[in-house]
Amino acid sequence: MTRVWIFAQRDLRRMAADRRALIVNLALPLVLTAVMGLSFGGGVFGKKGISAIPVAIVAEGVPEAMQTRFLDGLKKSGFFAPVWADSLEADTMVRSGKVAAALVLPPDPLTAFFQADSLVIQVWRDPSSEIKAGIVEEIVSRGVLRVQAGEGAFRALWPGDYAAIGADSVGFAALLKGNPVDIWNRLRGPENAGTREEAVDFIVRQIDHEVALQRALQGSAAGLAVADKAPTGEKKQRETSLFDYFLPSFAVFFLMFAVAAGARDLHRERARRTLQRQLLGPGSAWPIVMGKWVASVVQGLVMLSVLLGAGALLFRVNLGPDPWTLPLVILLTCTAAAGFFLALALLVTREKVLDNLCTAVILISGMIGGNFLPVDNLPAWASSAGHYVFNYWANLAFSRVIGDNLSLTAITTPVTVLACASLALLVVILTLFNARVKRGGWA
Repeated sequence: MTRVWIFAQRDLRRMAADRRALIVNLALPLVLTAVMGLSFGGGVFGKKGISAIPVAIVAEGVPEAMQTRFLDGLKKSGFFAPVWADSLEADTMVRSGKVAAALVLPPDPLTAFFQADSLVIQVWRDPSSEIKAGIVEEIVSRGVLRVQAGEGAFRALWPGDYAAIGADSVGFAALLKGNPVDIWNRLRGPENAGTREEAVDFIVRQIDHEVALQRALQGSAAGLAVADKAPTGEKKQRETSLFDYFLPSFAVFFLMFAVAAGARDLHRERARRTLQRQLLGPGSAWPIVMGKWVASVVQGLVMLSVLLGAGALLFRVNLGPDPWTLPLVILLTCTAAAGFFLALALLVTREKVLDNLCTAVILISGMIGGNFLPVDNLPAWASSAGHYVFNYWANLAFSRVIGDNLSLTAITTPVTVLACASLALLVVILTLFNARVKRGGWA
């Protein structure tokens, strides 16, 4: 193993010296992620992102026609995906993460409002969905403020002691016409006793309106109560964005180019006759190719770790539910990628052929493996074909860990496939390399 690490160190030093490749492999995925994510504003991409907010609505006693119109209006806005539910269903949906929030009205809210009874609107929030639940709370609070303003105007116009305002305000206006002497005669003259009573009654009523308005503005029967519902049962999927998808998919895509460049070193060393001199040295031949495999794996580990770490700092990309699931997925992705492209290098005889083959393989596998579209949104034929390329399983594992916040026990299938593929490809490259050495294929 000492010889393996010696060969790996040599290749790693050569890779580190290529600063242009380092900049491209590290900076470009971050730039593309930022451009794509900001272009969509962190919005909808398939099943991910900040899309229509799922909301449960509890309102017993509301007429069915009004329910339908209310739901249609919310859906047409494009911001909400509402469903009607009873209080128990709404509580369960919020706690399980099926909805971001629930809007809960008291029984028969219309009657309660028009009878000036206490009308408290509740918002039940999912605390793990801060953005979406916060949007619902803000919109409802603004709506309550409008209701309170309208309620104040309603009570000022129709205070409790007076069912309606009569038309006698016109008579009061007539009393104030003319000069002060005329006004005094109308109010004080014995023949105008009825008019005086009418004027006093109107003035008192206006004061009632003013007092009612002041009371309405000081305290309203309509109010808002907000409560967070702790999750229970099945754990809710984390709220994700475009950055959670784009960064790992771009990172895997550029990882394939970086590992393919490392695999081409076999043919470059052969052209420079350095590979032949290494084969003439003491010891077995397999540590040479094994060293290249180790160097490619280490390069991939550094590349993906730096990219995802930077993504967590710059774009708040999720790094999984625990400290070991994501590192394991990164390791298996790198071992599978190193084995795959080294196997391609051992199947061809010239570097130029390998260049063309790697470019074609990377582009095709990127399309069917989920590097350009989320794995869950691939067409059926592409998803079926993608099962035969390692990056499909790598992207699937990353989407489950980063996008869905799942732990190792929930992603056993992609992890097992990557592990088996890595082991099988390692056996293949050792077998092919030794067979080629015995045939004198590197001469």
